[in-house]
Amino acid sequence: MRLSDHTLIEIVKYFLGRNKEGECWDFKQEWHENNGDLVKDIVCFANTVHDEDCFIIFGISDDLKPVGMKNPRKTQANVIDTLSNVLFAGDNAPKVSLETINYAKTELDILRIYNTDLTPIYLKKQYGAMKPGCIYTRNGDTNTPDNSNADVMEIERLWKKRLGLTKPALEYILDRLHNRLEWSQCGEYYYNVYKPEYCIKEYYEDDMDRETDEFYAYAQTNEKMSFSLLDIVANNTVIDRYQIANLDSGRLSVPVPEWGFIRNNKLLHDTWSYKYYIEGNDTFRVLEFLYDYENHEARWAFQNLMQVVLCYHTEKEKNDFEEYIQLHLKDLIEFVETSDEYNYINTSNDTKTEKYKKQLRIGTVMNETLEKWRASLV
Repeated sequence: MRLSDHTLIEIVKYFLGRNKEGECWDFKQEWHENNGDLVKDIVCFANTVHDEDCFIIFGISDDLKPVGMKNPRKTQANVIDTLSNVLFAGDNAPKVSLETINYAKTELDILRIYNTDLTPIYLKKQYGAMKPGCIYTRNGDTNTPDNSNADVMEIERLWKKRLGLTKPALEYILDRLHNRLEWSQCGEYYYNVYKPEYCIKEYYEDDMDRETDEFYAYAQTNEKMSFSLLDIVANNTVIDRYQIANLDSGRLSVPVPEWGFIRNNKLLHDTWSYKYYIEGNDTFRVLEFLYDYENHEARWAFQNLMQVVLCYHTEKEKNDFEEYIQLHLKDLIEFVETSDEYNYINTSNDTKTEKYKKQLRIGTVMNETLEKWRASLV
């Protein structure tokens, strides 16, 4: 289970279903009375080798029942202020957030400790029972004791995490795409300045049909588009490949979005198709690398693209929204069939023109519906 793909309620339900505490989560009935104990728990969860956020769930009894809290509670500002008063080595403090949810008719406080590659986190001045220079971590459901240090092998793994040595090459490259300053261009290649054996290459193949297009090209000021390929390369080996759509006569380059399909159960031959991205997945990380939001022309082209292409927060949101669309498909079909949006487009082929108009209208109405659906869930 990838925690980032689920809501807090789903995460709590999953944790409770395990009937124990674990490396990513801890249950407490009340908030810590001692800030030193709170900071210790946060540091231990930040110092984990896995790549998941961690959670402390307040309002859960010792027999793992949601009972709520009776004693004074903390706010997010309280927790962040407490962390700001701790002297961390390299000023490298854990990042946290706090939310309250209603679960089984009970209020629970959920403290999220965000995953970080900047491990190990440790103190340069004593705080509570935590000693400077000591590395405290979470191993299974147990924290390192106050008067001790983590196992040497665990400390080594934490340093490897900081140096990117715990991840396969592809995962490391995709993780580093968010920082363009780490990538330098040389001809048709981008290479990682710290690991030059990791490269990104965008190119055209000689036999590629550059005259093809897709419907979303006609949402642009200039419908001219082409396709290229992008290879992710490690030690001269291609480890992943993406098809790239160069839109608005080359002003914007993005990975080709995925196809989504919604079947009309009453008309089995009629299937709605649309295009989408999912935030945070591999394709989206490549998109963020290619998209230069500081370029006015690229930004305008991207805005036009996202009027007819959906962008989900998670895979689960996509699945839930498609179920919702399925239930309301009749109304949406009627809207698309009566709409005159994009009536101006002309592909030089009447059948193709009508098909593209329909797909553009579907993208538009699904984006509008997605926004309203999200608002209804708040």
